[in-house]
Parts: sequence; structure tokens; C-alpha cells
Amino acid sequence: MQARWLESLNTLLYRLRHLWAVGSFSLGLASYFLVERKPWLAAVLTAVLVGTWLVLLTENFWLRRFRGGAMEPLAQGALKLMLQGVHQEAFFFSLPFVILQWSGGAEYFLFTGLVIAGALVSIIDPLYFRLAGHRALYFGFHAWALFVALLVLLPLIFKWPTNYALDGAAVLTALFALPSFWRVGGPRPAYRWALLVVFSGAIATVPLWGAALVPPLTLSLEERAMAASINRASREPLVTGQRFAASELDDGLYAYTAIRAPLGLGQPVSHYWYHDGELVDRIGLHLTGGRREGYRTWSHKAHLPAPAAGDWRVEVRTDKNQIIGVLRFTITP
Repeated sequence: MQARWLESLNTLLYRLRHLWAVGSFSLGLASYFLVERKPWLAAVLTAVLVGTWLVLLTENFWLRRFRGGAMEPLAQGALKLMLQGVHQEAFFFSLPFVILQWSGGAEYFLFTGLVIAGALVSIIDPLYFRLAGHRALYFGFHAWALFVALLVLLPLIFKWPTNYALDGAAVLTALFALPSFWRVGGPRPAYRWALLVVFSGAIATVPLWGAALVPPLTLSLEERAMAASINRASREPLVTGQRFAASELDDGLYAYTAIRAPLGLGQPVSHYWYHDGELVDRIGLHLTGGRREGYRTWSHKAHLPAPAAGDWRVEVRTDKNQIIGVLRFTITP
């Protein structure tokens, strides 16, 4: 009876393994475009990811219960297919945030490429099951899926600012990764244990050395404009453009941005003003999430350095120096 139940489960999971990825991507896409995000969906996904990590840790225990019998291959197959579905859920739920909210900065090529690669591996069976045969790589793959998903889920569930979400995702992934890697391969020399501790330490300190490489996945720049003036009552830019004459800027320039964030999220951001590649000013701002068109705010550079002519850009960054977007313009003599 038990063998028949497991065999039916294996068959069902095998048939649905790719539909799960489509459903996960659709759920992430819906979550991106809906202002009223569904926090319970994010909470369920978090619980599933953590639960499957516990299943990975106790895999030997479950397989020992079926070892030597006809159910052993069925149990192994069911476990692998269930974990494959969870990895698809983690990557494809996060993928719309990675692609649609990407600022376009070259800093994020590596992160975006690794997320897309992880998503593809999770749906290409020969690659995925070959990866599952290498335990250390498999735990690393799961750690990557957990880290990416937490970057999206922590702001959605707990309304954490993206800089705190990056800290939390790194620490939680490291805490789960270290005991996972301990059990890989059985007894080992002391230097390998040290390498495992260093590896988990590297994950935990990602916010210190790699924050600029990780995009703020739940923030996006919906509107941007350089303006000679602002209508403060309607919060709209006036006299916008990408080229300005220095003689027309006696009152300076405004960098106008509408930043989209999850409902209930509030966090500081900054406008970094660069002139010919040199930082000339940093202006701190605060955004509030929930508005479909983005929270409208601006910085005012009242006194432009002389001579002001040249190429300018304004980078919109979080406190962790993660780029949300960039505004570029030119001032002519």
C-alpha cells in the first residue's frame, strides 16, 4: 500500500515538474505587478524552503527507513522530485523581480546570470539530477536558491528595507548552509572543516564585500526625469530634458524619481550626483512603498559647480550602495 502511494506520488510529481516552474513564474509576476502583495503566499514559500532544507539534512534518516526494500528507489525519486519543485519555486518566483526590476547596471550581470542559470538547471532534468549526484554542489545550489528567494520574501513578509533584507538573507543562508555542509562526505581532515566554516562565513559577510553586486530586488525606478523646476503641489517635474544650457540653470536642477516598493515598506535612499565621473554631492531621501506608479521624490542641486558643463549622472542608491536606477544628462556651456 505504501509503495503504491509513493509510486503514484512519483508519477504525479514527474508529470507536473515543469508546470510547477510556470506556475511559480506566474505567481512571481503577479506579485510584482500587484500593489496589494499577498504576504501569506511569501510566508508559505519561506516555510517550504526552510522545511525542505530540514528534509535535506535528515535525508539519510528517511532513506534508511526504506533501505533494502522495493520502496527505496521510490522514496529517493519522490524526495528528489519534491526538492526539484522547491528549487523551481524559489528561482521562478524571484525571476520577475530580478529581470523586471533590474536597473541595467553592469554590476548586476553576474547576479542576474546566476539566477537565470539556476532557474534553467532546475528545469533541465539531465543537468539537475547530475548536480544532485554531487552532494556539496547540491547543497550549494539549495543555498543559492534560498538566498535569492529570501531577498524577495523578507521585504514582502516583514517589510524589511532592502539593506536589512540583504543582511538577513546572508545570515539565514549561512546558518542553514553550515550544518548542511557538515554532513557532506562524512569524516574529513581538519583543514576541510575549516574551509566549510570559511565558506559559511563568506556567505554571512556578503553585505560587507558583495552588496554592490546584489540588486535591491523589491525596488524599481518607475519614472525618472531631470527638471529645471518642480510643481510641488502635484509632485510633477516641469521643463524636463537630458540637455541643459548652463545659463538656464540659475536655480539649479532637480532629479525626480518615482520608486516602486512593496506596500508598507519604508526605507532611506540617496541621490548621488556625479560630474564627469566625480562625486560632487549625496542627498538623502526617504521612500514609502505601496503606490503602483512609485513613490515620487526628488533632490535639488541648487548650486552647480563652476564650470558646470559636462556629462552628469544621478545614481539612486540604497544605504548598501545598491543601485536602483541612474539618470544621465548633459550641461552645455
